[in-house]
Amino acid sequence: MHENKKVPRPALFSKLKAQLFSLLLKNKHNTEQLTLTHNTIYILPSKLGSSFLLITALNFILAVNYQNNLILVMAYLMLVVMIFSLLLGYNNVKGLTVSYKKHIASYTPSCAQLQLQLSNDKTCHSLQFIYENKLLTTIDEVTAPSQLVSLDLPLKKRGEYPLKRLKIISRYPFGLVSTWSYMQLTHSVFVYPQQLKPVQQANQHFNQSMNDGEHKNTHGSDEFDGLIPHQVGMNMKRVSWKHYAKTQQLMVKEFVTYSAQSVFFDFNQLQGNTESRLQQLSYLISNACQQGTPYGLQLEAQLFDVDEGKQHCKKCLEALSRYSNMAKD
Repeated sequence: MHENKKVPRPALFSKLKAQLFSLLLKNKHNTEQLTLTHNTIYILPSKLGSSFLLITALNFILAVNYQNNLILVMAYLMLVVMIFSLLLGYNNVKGLTVSYKKHIASYTPSCAQLQLQLSNDKTCHSLQFIYENKLLTTIDEVTAPSQLVSLDLPLKKRGEYPLKRLKIISRYPFGLVSTWSYMQLTHSVFVYPQQLKPVQQANQHFNQSMNDGEHKNTHGSDEFDGLIPHQVGMNMKRVSWKHYAKTQQLMVKEFVTYSAQSVFFDFNQLQGNTESRLQQLSYLISNACQQGTPYGLQLEAQLFDVDEGKQHCKKCLEALSRYSNMAKD
């Protein structure tokens, strides 16, 4: 017997839903600063509100059939409450501005963060943020003029994650209506590998010196290195006035900081499976950045020259996050 091939309904429904959203929204929510107005606010009865309307309709039918004025008045009052909820729910979020501030990468298994700034001329009540059908946080009251909110994104596994559509929803005042909008950011959030301290033997194996002696930072402040001619814009506090009194020439004191010699981290020289090696590199890179030690990285075909600073650390950690091969025991 031949089995009938059926298209999975959940997958088909999700695809149709995504196409419908793209058609209706028309990229008007692709912004880093969203102001909720009549063009970006959507409002419909909630599940509770739908049940409330059903009961209202049943009361109306019952009152008409039995000519009961008391039940008819109750049906009208329930309808007025629903209309009143629609107006209050719309006015509650109208004028609210949601601005993107920054996103913060994390180390597995911690969650990456998204920081938004909420600003409004009036108080906004009962605001919820939903990401991939998961409730991130609920704010009971957004006070004027502005408020900063941090959202823990449900991203815990190592990798690079393009931000998906964020839903901003309120069910104020009675829970009978849902007033919502969307915000689509174009940024990507990174979750770095978990930090794992390598064993001492392996640490000695791949921490190879790239140059003899110590690394000299010419913008340091620890030791006096000499005098250089003064240029426009230099700090006058560093002028050597004794030298000026003797030679009538403005000279500036130059200081340096000597740091430890540079090291080089090689993925292939570490022990363990793929994920274990990435975790060890994550620890070593973060530790070298904190100590101010210049370092380089060899990650399969990728080579990062010896450098230092937060940007260099960020590039290396992002490369570890993007590494495609998963761990296999």
